[in-house]
Amino acid sequence: MVAQGARIKRVSSYVVMLLISLVVVEAGFRTVLAFRVGPSVLFYGSRFQRQVIPADQTDKKHGNTQQGYTKFFPNESRIDFDHETKETFKVSINSRGFRGGEISETKKPGVIRIVTLGDSSTFGYHDRDNETYPYYLEQRLNEDLSSKDKFEVINLGIPHLHSEEILALFYAEAIPLQPDVVTVYEGITDAARGNPSLGQQLSTSTPLKAAYGVARDHLVTIAFIDSILQNTIAKPTFNRRQIDQHIAGTSEHFIGNIDKLYRECQRRGIILVALKQQAKSNIIKEAEMKGVTYAQEVQVIKDKLEKEGAIKDRELQLLTHSVLTTDLEHWADSNRVPFVNVQKVLDQDRDVLTTWIHLSPRGNRMIADALAKEITKRVGHQVVREPESRTQLGGSFGS
Repeated sequence: MVAQGARIKRVSSYVVMLLISLVVVEAGFRTVLAFRVGPSVLFYGSRFQRQVIPADQTDKKHGNTQQGYTKFFPNESRIDFDHETKETFKVSINSRGFRGGEISETKKPGVIRIVTLGDSSTFGYHDRDNETYPYYLEQRLNEDLSSKDKFEVINLGIPHLHSEEILALFYAEAIPLQPDVVTVYEGITDAARGNPSLGQQLSTSTPLKAAYGVARDHLVTIAFIDSILQNTIAKPTFNRRQIDQHIAGTSEHFIGNIDKLYRECQRRGIILVALKQQAKSNIIKEAEMKGVTYAQEVQVIKDKLEKEGAIKDRELQLLTHSVLTTDLEHWADSNRVPFVNVQKVLDQDRDVLTTWIHLSPRGNRMIADALAKEITKRVGHQVVREPESRTQLGGSFGS
């Protein structure tokens, strides 16, 4: 009994020491990252990490029955870093919790207002304030100095938002700004999650993986280790059955939310422009990315699945993304919705993807140029002064 008690005491002391070590490592890691990415990382995994706008609040304010969404805290201090130089820089968050300068709810006379919706690729992760595609878009549209009207582009992109959250944000944040044009650039976030009706990602389909998922979502240290595993030594984990399960229903859910957004824009006389998002997995080495098209990379993943019977997480996400974005293009074509194929625009220059979805300044300029061309085809100076002509311009969408 004495020996057994001693063993229990010894094991307990080891467990306590291990927990203390984990707490010290986690606290130290958060402190270091707080200076690199901003103070909000100190609250990673808690409700204080991001401002949460609950569903009941959006429903009371705008009659939106969709779920809530998140955004940043007003005037939050955030730090990002250049993917190439690793140089850190400050990111501007305004009093509304979005990126950029202050936003006036009242639109000035002669202003054509554009609101950009999306996830981190719209927000501009790894890009400075003057390097995001919404910033370049405003510059591009205002190049004609002889124009009496002025274009204003408001960036409402928030990292990690799914399509239903973007829809909720549109109701609560975009509509009060009375935009003339709304753009939406998303897809990978929905593709990464998969079918929301499953209630969980495939990677957390067992009790052990579920526990790991909880730890990853609440501990910075585990999230960092997971990122390394996913990007380097992670082994194939998804078989054909799991892949089919992940993809089934994902596109329908995404397109359903985009369609609701479009119908609301149509009802209000707002022009919606949909963008086909560019992305990559880690199956192609970064040094070999230029010249490899999106479709070619998807085919490489399919060939790997055929040969090995399993693929990695990022590869599954791109495979799902290809289905989702192809369906988006078909939906836009059938509804005659203005559409910018960013995959095509960037296909020969996919080295502008600094990560799986985020873009270099050059990539953002390319998107802005293509988007500006589409918008100027749809919007004339008479749009602001003559609301009925805006409805006429949007008549190609149906009535």
